[in-house]
Amino acid sequence: MFKLDGMTGEVLWSQHYASPEGVNEAALGMALDSQDNVFITGRAQVGAQSEQAMTMKLDADSGDILWMDTFGGSDASDDTSWGLVVGSDDHPVISGFVVETGGVANYFVRKMDNTTGDVIWDQRGTEAQVNITSRGTWLSLMDNDDVVMCQRIFGSNGYDVYLHRFAADDGATVWTQTFDNPTHSGDDPKGMSCDADGNLLVVGVQDISWNYDFMVIKFDGTTGEPLWTASYDGPPGWYDVATSVTSGPGGSVIVSGLSDGSGTGWDWATVAFDSTDGSQLWEMRFDGPTSQSDEPSQVIASDAGEVYVTGYGYGSGSNKDMFTICYNVAMLSAVSDTPQVASLSRAWPNPFNPRINFSFDLPRNAHAHLAVYDLRGHQVTTLVDGVLAKGTHTTSWNGLDHNGRSAPAGVYLAIMQSGETRSTQKIVLAK
Repeated sequence: MFKLDGMTGEVLWSQHYASPEGVNEAALGMALDSQDNVFITGRAQVGAQSEQAMTMKLDADSGDILWMDTFGGSDASDDTSWGLVVGSDDHPVISGFVVETGGVANYFVRKMDNTTGDVIWDQRGTEAQVNITSRGTWLSLMDNDDVVMCQRIFGSNGYDVYLHRFAADDGATVWTQTFDNPTHSGDDPKGMSCDADGNLLVVGVQDISWNYDFMVIKFDGTTGEPLWTASYDGPPGWYDVATSVTSGPGGSVIVSGLSDGSGTGWDWATVAFDSTDGSQLWEMRFDGPTSQSDEPSQVIASDAGEVYVTGYGYGSGSNKDMFTICYNVAMLSAVSDTPQVASLSRAWPNPFNPRINFSFDLPRNAHAHLAVYDLRGHQVTTLVDGVLAKGTHTTSWNGLDHNGRSAPAGVYLAIMQSGETRSTQKIVLAK
């Protein structure tokens, strides 16, 4: 652990910790209190107990360890703390899992005294997965110091998203929410944040008929109810995983993650969604110098309208290199009065039932054909087929095929063709 001078980068102090066993220590979360003291959480080897959940407090001025706490389950197995937040009362809250007798994993959310490290409250639940290499728990702090935990749980159809809001004073349950997408395929969270209105933004990866897409969900912070869901599918329609989310200018939801490119391995994909309905606003992709597997780790937005994305990309002969990209949101969000190419720009809500809306743009007066197809390539219905004026047009589909019968629930493709331009969006009919 290092503290660096913000102006010069000079090392002000450093702190090293190793358990007596000297193996497998890991710092996995960090936060500051109002006095700039540092809290670190993660795991550490503790005698015969193997790895235990570990939390320590470091002095802001010297880096000295003021207190340290470790605990674990009864199975003497690998226990881990992943998440850490510090409320306005300066008390840290941590979350992770412990393994009890028989290999049963329990999640924990524990609030600790700032001064002593004593436990203020500790809540447990059985909905946890044993995995010390892939993060499975995230925390967000609400305006009143309540804490929301997000984690993956294993449901009847694969992973589901599980949220639990705990009261600040005693850890009592305020609400819980389990999310299973309408197609009942896997929903695997990878990150969470809280927006300015106190709503929760959860991102990750969703399995739609063996096609893995960005999963983006907005939950009501007061009730836990899902407000909307959105997805993003990269150019070849293969493997796309959202790993970080933040609130951008105007309340937009900005998501970053890895996305398969066309012959470029994993690329960075940064995508903005409308905060009201989840419709996509813009996307930016980045492929590293050698077109190998590149992966972003964090996205943040400034009040001035910049979006910063950081992570790694493969360099020529240098393996993984660190990259940081800054995007100007005002430039990305600007829309010309006349689009340069025909495009199917929006489909909302998605998934849908009973109706989905489409918006598409034409750069000039032209013939446009918009139809819905199933995944076998069979045309289900035609929505638009004729010459239209230049500009933006909207239409909708009510879920019926060309014979007026209800189409079965599942994944469909909306394809618009105008001249030499073809634009496709994946849509999900839920029932």
